[in-house]
Amino acid sequence: MNLDPDARKPLVLIGAGSAVFTRGLLADLISAPDLGGWELRLVDIDPDALRVAVRLAERMVEARDEGERIRVTGTTERAEALPGAHVVLTSVGVGGRPAWLRDWQIAAEFDVYQPVGDSVMPGGISRALRTIPVMDEIARDVGALAPEAFCFNYGNPMTAIVGVMSRHAEVVGLCHGLGHVHRDLASFIGAPVEETSILYCGLNHLTWIYDFRRNGRDAWPSVRERVERDRAQGADPAQVGHIFNDDGARWDHNPFSFELFRRYGAYPSASDRHVIEFFPERFHGRGSYYGKTLGEDAFSLPEILEWGEERYQRMRREAEGEQPLDPEVFDRSGGDQEELIDILRSIAYDGRRISSVNVPNTGYVPNITAGAVLEIPGVATGRGLRPTSVPDFPETLAAIVERRLASVTLTVEAALRGDRELVAEALLADGAVSDPDVARRMTDRYVAEQARYLPRFA
Repeated sequence: MNLDPDARKPLVLIGAGSAVFTRGLLADLISAPDLGGWELRLVDIDPDALRVAVRLAERMVEARDEGERIRVTGTTERAEALPGAHVVLTSVGVGGRPAWLRDWQIAAEFDVYQPVGDSVMPGGISRALRTIPVMDEIARDVGALAPEAFCFNYGNPMTAIVGVMSRHAEVVGLCHGLGHVHRDLASFIGAPVEETSILYCGLNHLTWIYDFRRNGRDAWPSVRERVERDRAQGADPAQVGHIFNDDGARWDHNPFSFELFRRYGAYPSASDRHVIEFFPERFHGRGSYYGKTLGEDAFSLPEILEWGEERYQRMRREAEGEQPLDPEVFDRSGGDQEELIDILRSIAYDGRRISSVNVPNTGYVPNITAGAVLEIPGVATGRGLRPTSVPDFPETLAAIVERRLASVTLTVEAALRGDRELVAEALLADGAVSDPDVARRMTDRYVAEQARYLPRFA
């Protein structure tokens, strides 16, 4: 990797229009002068959203006087941006927040309640139907126009998207969730995270931390002791399902994840808000989550979408110069892109840093289907990211992962073919729906409501 600040490396961000990801990426690039110069090429099919993202990025560069090192351009045509790219990032959400909200509302019409809907269950499947064909086309362009680029995907559903993109280009999926959960577990036992280590494997948003150590010694006994002590005191209803308490500092922030830990001896990432969606059979009914309703008063999805919209509108005003830049804008963001800078630095200096990566299983995990996209440790080297072997993943956890993979496979094929029958089969395999007639009616409802984003189902 060229570290010369005068030789700007092209970095292409496809899906820049949300501005949230763009702002975090700029903040992190500005904080890393040791990585040299960059030509940040922003791509989005929405001209207005792209304009906001470009102007916000330009204001940030101007505010820090980084114009010599970082240049920002924008285009609605990715074919213009990809040639010569050094790094390609994809963060695409087809339909944005409005389509995401409709996914959730339609599921609720069928008495299926979920708190996120970006990976699995009916909302996650609907999101996949919109997103997979687009990501398939993007990956074809990356493979043809930027075959030497380091390509990272941040979009959801991660498992399905990386699987599809990997058919055409070498792609690594990144998600910040596992790092947060690692820090939460350390906090849970009162340990500095630097004193702890983890081993893990699974699917994005259902990654099992099956080994947790402090200074080389098994730390699970400390976790069990804290869990039992907290359980004896009971849960605080105000803490259960609070949208901004998605961490492990308290047992009642993630009671289901800690229940799984008590059963399997491993803790699932990314804690309850995501993990419960992989076990829909255990949360039927409006009062399914410890007396609360998922997506409503437990991990309220409308609340998080409203928060996201308010955040975007604030950044739009900053981009237009209607209000000054947030003074905290240049802090390390803690968002989805936070791992990227550390990975690029490790590649540039052959630092051999370990990060969680989502990649196809080409023998790394012997007891899980070959080709399945798994979240496992990867080492960032001077030759790129190198996934590591996970030879001792427990069979009990592998069985849970395998069960969840069936719906992913059916969803991918349904999306690429535009096949309604396969959508219904994916819904049944997912487990939130058990009646074939309901699955077909739900399929028709999603296809009708999201028709503008589903040309293959026309």
